[in-house]
Amino acid sequence: EEYKRLLNDRTKLVAVTQVSNALGTVVPVKEIVELAHRAGAKALVDGAQSVSHMRVDVQAIDADFFVFSGHKVFAPTGIGVVYGKRAILEDMPPWQGGGNMIQDVTFERTIYHGPPARFEAGTGNIADAVGLGAAIDYVERIGIENIARYEHDLLAYATQHLLTIPGLRLIGTAADKASVASFVLQGYKTEEVGHALNEEGIAVRSGHHCAQPILRRFGVEATVRPSLAFYNTCQEVDSMIAVLRRLVAHRR
Repeated sequence: EEYKRLLNDRTKLVAVTQVSNALGTVVPVKEIVELAHRAGAKALVDGAQSVSHMRVDVQAIDADFFVFSGHKVFAPTGIGVVYGKRAILEDMPPWQGGGNMIQDVTFERTIYHGPPARFEAGTGNIADAVGLGAAIDYVERIGIENIARYEHDLLAYATQHLLTIPGLRLIGTAADKASVASFVLQGYKTEEVGHALNEEGIAVRSGHHCAQPILRRFGVEATVRPSLAFYNTCQEVDSMIAVLRRLVAHRR
């Protein structure tokens, strides 16, 4: 209802993340896009946190734009993907000039190539593009449904054990969520918990995750965020739980 209230005839673009990087919540983007279109706005869906964890159909979502960063799908850093509906891209001017995006130039006018070439001026990031293609092939070989099923079970296992730790509060408990288990631990700063886990070779992120407004909605400034992937195991979750139990035993 709050989202509907924000939409009006001045709304030009609605940008929404498909999966919260801070909470793991899966957002109902199809409905959000539909409401944006009813208001006459375009809709951009950020799929950085979703593409390597669930099947995404941009046509079913009806997003005007869909974007994600390569490293979130196990590719090299420094490359990403922008999908756009062809009719919209045909109507958009390029944001920079360079080689390979110009069809014809005179002193009076410039004619650009059609999309996507008009938006890819100059020499492309060839090496990282090859790496991105290989990473997507890798995920496809494993099978996105297999990944989603395994990560769902792993998250359920981690959640079950985290809830047994005294003084631990999970932040983000939506029924439909990806494999993120953000939490705070009573008596400790998030960076202290992160440091203790790091000392045992367990990589988590501690901080506000570039999502301060939503964390403040839950009354916290920062969380510890384990992000579980298909290469993680229940044994690794057990190791994390053991560290957290030691912290609780020595709580100030």
